[in-house]
Amino acid sequence: MQVIDIEASGLDPDLSYPIEIGVYDTKNPDASISFLIKPDPAWEYWDSNAESIHNISRKLLEKDGINLREACDRLNQSIAQIVISDAPDFDFMWLQRLFDKAAKPMRFKVSGFYSFLTPEQQNQLNRHLDIQERPHRALADARMIGQALRPFLDE
Repeated sequence: MQVIDIEASGLDPDLSYPIEIGVYDTKNPDASISFLIKPDPAWEYWDSNAESIHNISRKLLEKDGINLREACDRLNQSIAQIVISDAPDFDFMWLQRLFDKAAKPMRFKVSGFYSFLTPEQQNQLNRHLDIQERPHRALADARMIGQALRPFLDE
């Protein structure tokens, strides 16, 4: 199973965009990926509160980020068919924004962990995640979620 986490320029659903994506592979952690994304010139929205949480500056993205098309290609090559998210609505929104701007098809689906957990398992997982301190970096957060999901998986 693969778990995705996305750091974004902010939380505004109309203006925010992905700035870092991490995909953690629970079966093969060495196959996990993470990268910064250089924003499209039209993506101007920047929330300084979000930056204070993830500590990723726009300057760092301009310097070390990959372009949108390369980001899409890496995701399409790395994700099998379905990727799991703890915030599928937000993550899908940001992925759709990325793939639309890059004019690339998204060849995988995003699903929430609730789609395969019983209500009791969801509660257990949420309680576990609530007490964890999130690093707010994409791969570290995806890894934390993936490791928390392991007891519930039939891999």
